[in-house]
Amino acid sequence: MTANEQMEKLHSLEMKIALEIKRICEKNGIRYFLTAGSTLGAVRHGGFIPWDDDMDIGMMREDYEKFIDACKSDLGEAFFLQTWDTDPNYPLSFAKVRLNGTHFIETFSEEAFSHNGIFVDIFPFDSAPDSNFARKIQAGKYYICNRLMWIKKNYGTEMKKQSVGQAIKYYLCLCVSKLFRYESIKRYFKKAQKKYNGKNTEQIVTDGETYKRESIPRKWVKQLKLIEFEKEEFYTYKDVEEYLLYFYGDYTKFPPEEERVGHSVKIDFGIY
Repeated sequence: MTANEQMEKLHSLEMKIALEIKRICEKNGIRYFLTAGSTLGAVRHGGFIPWDDDMDIGMMREDYEKFIDACKSDLGEAFFLQTWDTDPNYPLSFAKVRLNGTHFIETFSEEAFSHNGIFVDIFPFDSAPDSNFARKIQAGKYYICNRLMWIKKNYGTEMKKQSVGQAIKYYLCLCVSKLFRYESIKRYFKKAQKKYNGKNTEQIVTDGETYKRESIPRKWVKQLKLIEFEKEEFYTYKDVEEYLLYFYGDYTKFPPEEERVGHSVKIDFGIY
């Protein structure tokens, strides 16, 4: 199988997962929206970015929790809902719906022991504080909690090989992580994420690349629209161009060839 054929196969299976997510959302009245690279892909390519090997869906926290609950009875047997509560070796604060019987090994988690099937990411959005100072404090909590939890579950070990500076950061976090129980960090992180929920703040935030980048105006998720994605329709931001300019700058420009890479180390399609 050539690299292009492998990517096309991967995209087709990610669509299988995405359509299952969409089915559950429609059945249960759950609002969702394409976000990040999937929004860019829908606008610029009519679907997946050709070299992108994942798919991103967002939900407000209330809808996210409804989705998690709905999956207990509605998620098909071919799939696995992975959260830090359903998979004891998965330390990330957002969900993945995985395809059973497949393997998608990422550099970030190649030494971990969590379920590693082909997946679609589902990001919960929470209220971010209006105060710049409070946002910096919350961003610091996200950063620290993430890294301590990752290290405890053997995620992010590639940092040791990247540079001396990254290796020092890794071992420093490793030392600090030994002072806290994993479940205690998780409880603290959950509390930090939801601290401002119930307040109609101007911004919302999800746990992604950086706190600042992942903080977006609440108004963008109040109005959604359908957009074509791989000849199917999914919801995304109504002000999609404004979102993409904020998130990517000139999103119409393609990155250099050397930057057109995905996240995977190894893919096994299993029975598919």
